[in-house]
Amino acid sequence: MWQLRTRRHRIRWFAIGFILIVLVWCSILYRSLSINYEQDAPHPHSPSVTTESLFLYEIDNLDTFIRHTPVKYNYHIFYYPWYGTPEYDGGQYLHWNHRRLAHWNREKAVHYPQHRHQPPDDIGSNFYPFLGPYSSRSRVILDKHMRMIRMSGAGTLSISWYPPGMADDEGRPSDDIIPLLLNKAGKYQLKVCFHIEPYQNRTVDNVIHWTQYILRQYGSHQAFYRYNGKGVFYIYDSYRISAHEWRQKLFSNEKMKQEAFFVGLILKSNECQPLASSGFDAAYSYFAANGFTEASTSQQWTFTVGQCKSIPFIPSVGPGYIDTNVRPWNGGTTRPRQNGEYYKKMFNDLPKGNDRIVTITSFNEWGEGTQIEPAVERSISKNITYESYHQGPFTYIYLTRELIFAT
Repeated sequence: MWQLRTRRHRIRWFAIGFILIVLVWCSILYRSLSINYEQDAPHPHSPSVTTESLFLYEIDNLDTFIRHTPVKYNYHIFYYPWYGTPEYDGGQYLHWNHRRLAHWNREKAVHYPQHRHQPPDDIGSNFYPFLGPYSSRSRVILDKHMRMIRMSGAGTLSISWYPPGMADDEGRPSDDIIPLLLNKAGKYQLKVCFHIEPYQNRTVDNVIHWTQYILRQYGSHQAFYRYNGKGVFYIYDSYRISAHEWRQKLFSNEKMKQEAFFVGLILKSNECQPLASSGFDAAYSYFAANGFTEASTSQQWTFTVGQCKSIPFIPSVGPGYIDTNVRPWNGGTTRPRQNGEYYKKMFNDLPKGNDRIVTITSFNEWGEGTQIEPAVERSISKNITYESYHQGPFTYIYLTRELIFAT
C-alpha cells in the first residue's frame, strides 16, 4: 500500500512538473510573438497602451511581422509629413491648428467662422487621430505609421513633397524629414515615391531641377521606388503649368525621361492625350470625392482608361471625404463613408488588371477626411465632436488590406 501511494505521489508530481514546463514554454513563445508597441509620452486624449495593444497587430520579431503582412507595391498611398506639435516643431502645432478657410464669395464668407483651431482638443479635422495630434518628426510616430501602412497592404508611399526651404501656408519645410522617412520605410520593406506639391513659382524648369535633386539625394536608397527602372513623381495640379511649357521643356528632355516617370493630374478623360504629348508618362485622378471631377468618378474609370490609350490612367480610391472643419462652407463635397461601402464601391469600380498602379487617397490627409489612419471617436464639448469608424480605430487599415488582396 505504501509503495502504491509513493508511486501515485511520484506520478502526481511528475504531472505537475510537466504542466509547469509546458506553461513556461508557452509563456516564452507568447512573449516572442507578443504586442510590444513603443509609445511616445501619452497624449492626454490618446487611447491607453492597453487599448492600442488590442487593435494594433504588432509582432516583436520584425521578420515575423513582415512575413505576416505581405504588401502590393503597385498600390501607392498618399502620405503627408507636414504635421507638427510644440515638442518637436518650435513650440507650435502645424496643420492640426489649420485655419478655417474663407469662402471666395465675401457675402457667403461672413456666415462661416474663420478662426484657427486650437489643438490638442480642437483640431482641423472631422476625425480625431488614434495617436493623438502628432509630429511628423517623431521617430516613434513614423515607425508606427510604417507599421500601419504595412498592415494595410499598400507597399508604396507617395510622399507629399516641397523643395528645401518651402512649405504650404500651414506647415514648415519638411525635406529634412525624408532621410528618416526612407529609413523607416526601408525597415518595413516599403517603398517611397514623391508627390510634388504646387510650391511657389513652380515652373517646368525647376520641377526638372528638383526632380534631379530628389534622384541625386535619395535615388540610391533601398526604399526608393522605381517603376521600370525610373523614379516615380506625381505632379499635383500639373495643369497649372501650360501644356505648351511642359511640351517645350519636358518632352524634349531625353535624359530626364530616362530617369523619371512623371504622372500628371487630370480632371477630365480627354486631358490624357494633351498630357501625353506634353511628356507625361501617366495620368492620375487623386480626388477621393467620387464625382468631384470626371476623372475621379469611379463609374467612368473604364471609359477613362479607353480614352487614355497613349498613357496609363492611374485611378485614385478613397474611403470618403469631409473637410468642413477646414472649409466650413463645403458640405456639398462631403462623401460619407457609409460604413465602408463607399470605399468598397471605388475598389469594385477599378479597371481590371492585376499589375495596374492604383493610388489611395490617403493615409493621413486629416484635413480632408480621406485618411485610413486609425481614428477614435471624441466628444470634447457640445460644439467639438469627432466622427468614428464603424468597426473601431483600425477599420480602414484592415478594410484596405482586404480590398487590396481581393483585387
